[in-house]
Amino acid sequence: MKPVIIFFFLVLAGCNFPKDPEESLEKATRDSLKVGVVNNLPYTYFDNGEASGTEIEFLKEFARSNKINISFIEGSESVLVDKLKNYRLHIVAGGFDKKTIWKKHAGTSATYDSKHLFLIPKGENKLLQQLETYIYQNTKK
Repeated sequence: MKPVIIFFFLVLAGCNFPKDPEESLEKATRDSLKVGVVNNLPYTYFDNGEASGTEIEFLKEFARSNKINISFIEGSESVLVDKLKNYRLHIVAGGFDKKTIWKKHAGTSATYDSKHLFLIPKGENKLLQQLETYIYQNTKK
């Protein structure tokens, strides 16, 4: 029995959970959290070149609470999801809901209001964990 426990411990010790193969969280922390923004009032929009909306304010608070700079890139859903798939963005915001057609191409966060969520690169679990921890601690569902 002891060899099994030791083997199990060694296997767990060699694992680094959660995985973040493209180091999205580390890159966002070091450089800036790059957020793609789809114009979709009242969740996300640009006003005089500034990103605004309920989701933008939520993500600004997330970044501030994690001491991360944040930058916003405006675009269409398809262009932003393509950038997300290629790890050129960390998050896409745009009032997406649980039934979004983009979940085939992107990971999704937990909902922040029981319906709406954020898109993230698939497999970037450290970033997802950090974002979802913030969602659970700062929203009422």
